[in-house]
Amino acid sequence: CEELLGQPEEPQDLASYTVRAGRGVGAIEVPRGTLFHEYELDDQGRVVAANVITPTAQNLANLERDLREAVEHTLSSNPQASDRELKLQLEMVARAYDPCISCSVHVVRA
Repeated sequence: CEELLGQPEEPQDLASYTVRAGRGVGAIEVPRGTLFHEYELDDQGRVVAANVITPTAQNLANLERDLREAVEHTLSSNPQASDRELKLQLEMVARAYDPCISCSVHVVRA
């Protein structure tokens, strides 16, 4: 920590580089799964295309399938299930996938 405090306030380039067109892809394991990034740069180093694939997006098809199955199961075991009972079951399924906060809000409000 003391070494960091002694560094100059102005950021310095730590590695030399040449600005050029190119494409890069990266993947990293994050709390909810694997996060993929893909970027394309023009000859001036500007981002001309970007693609980010989040774990929530990767799990979305399975989440939607499990939500449909939860409704079918709840109604087949209790045809008189109330909207409240259905909502509680669907919220439980959605939370099992641990979606990001903004996604979980949309799933629960839907």
